[in-house]
Amino acid sequence: MTSFTRNAGIAAIGAVFLMGAAACADGESADAGSVPVESATSESANAESQAEAIYEVRNYHFDPARFDEYAEVARGEYLRYLREHLDIVGFWVDAGIPAELRGAEQDDLGSANITWVIRWASKAERDEKLPQVLGTPEWREIFAEVPGGGASYLRVESRFMESLY
Repeated sequence: MTSFTRNAGIAAIGAVFLMGAAACADGESADAGSVPVESATSESANAESQAEAIYEVRNYHFDPARFDEYAEVARGEYLRYLREHLDIVGFWVDAGIPAELRGAEQDDLGSANITWVIRWASKAERDEKLPQVLGTPEWREIFAEVPGGGASYLRVESRFMESLY
């Protein structure tokens, strides 16, 4: 298993965990023994919608020399803007703990140090909406603050996953 496959799998598992936790929190009722019919119907439709969704797992290999600067910028306007315009499931940065690997060796870039997941209704929605979101003057202004700009992204990987439940 390559590092990318492992990281993407972990990110997808994290996405599934977060969706499950959110569904549990949304389904709580005053009487733990029953769920109102409206809630059950809504939860069923929500689960069906999530099962049909695709998840874009984005892994970035960001310049390690500028990584701490990036993490600081990302916590500010970067994430605010993305969360306002996209259905972000999660956004993670490397915790500084060495990766645990088995199998084939990694390439020189090693593990991705940034992973985030976006939920989409379909690949077509993603192909239409993402360029719009990343093409605004506001985004260009925010992106200009990324240390080193686009050149600091040594590799960007996008994978498309579907939920198993």
